[in-house]
Amino acid sequence: MELFPVEYGRDLIERHRERFDDAVVVTQPEVWPAVETRIGPATPRHVEIAHDLTPGGLERLVDELPEAPIVGVGGGVAMDVAKWVHWRRQTPLTQVPGLPSVNACFTRMTAIRDGGIVRYDGGAVPDLVLVDFELMRTAPIAMIRAGIGDVLSCHTARFDWELAVAAGNDPAWDEEAAAASLRYISNLAEAAPAIHDATDEGIEALMELHREIGWRCHDLGHARFEEGSEHFFAYCFEEVTGRTILHGEIVSLGVIAMSLAQDNRPQHPLDIIRAAGTRHRLDDLGLTWDEVETTLRRLPAFAQEGRYWDSIAQRFAVTDDLLDNLRQAVS
Repeated sequence: MELFPVEYGRDLIERHRERFDDAVVVTQPEVWPAVETRIGPATPRHVEIAHDLTPGGLERLVDELPEAPIVGVGGGVAMDVAKWVHWRRQTPLTQVPGLPSVNACFTRMTAIRDGGIVRYDGGAVPDLVLVDFELMRTAPIAMIRAGIGDVLSCHTARFDWELAVAAGNDPAWDEEAAAASLRYISNLAEAAPAIHDATDEGIEALMELHREIGWRCHDLGHARFEEGSEHFFAYCFEEVTGRTILHGEIVSLGVIAMSLAQDNRPQHPLDIIRAAGTRHRLDDLGLTWDEVETTLRRLPAFAQEGRYWDSIAQRFAVTDDLLDNLRQAVS
């Protein structure tokens, strides 16, 4: 597989500070101060705080930002905005992820928020992704441990894909991709203790999983092996509550819920979540049970209305057993 170019290590920001000089930096306020102090004499031409993933907001930046190389610094929002501007302008792009909670630095498309629906568009390929271990560890430990979400999602997404193919829907089955999704889960389980401790080895193992998954999505032309009902649960949660929580955490919660709905070895992803220390209990996430139950009850209609890929999300029934088992897992 032709994977995105990446460099792992320490002091990478200092070693590549010239990439920041006279560049447009697209970043987030939680991450930028830790990077700004390390770029020395390099002076960005403009620093844009990313927050708007609507079509109008993205196109406004394409029109208004200075013409210069783009450096994305931060989490998924910064990565996605940087990708969009780079793709529309075809300017050089460097991505500097500030936390491993999403795989956006290794995916080509931007997750656009369009009228309450998440859709994907674009085709960005960075010149280089810099994974600086020291920068990663400036993030709260919960954000590092949340990074498993977009890998753990293979557990439920693969099941959804097989379910859809059996019904004659969605992209054709690909045996190699299906087998790879099982390997990703196995590798994640093996790396979970190191991810829990935020070691260099744990961060690199997690980011390499994101890297391969991101390219496989491009290679296949879809993400059916990695994105399914667990992500639709996360998007539905945003609609129901009007707020967001850390992507990897809400997706991990979606994996717990949807694996129960699928009757798909629900203890296995829960064991990985616990080994990695990923927050999934409602009190830790600042969620109420009413928010979770309302999301579940809304999900089948939400998935149909949004024309999301065929999955268990459109098919499951919210039974007392499902609610009891989920509440026990997250309480």
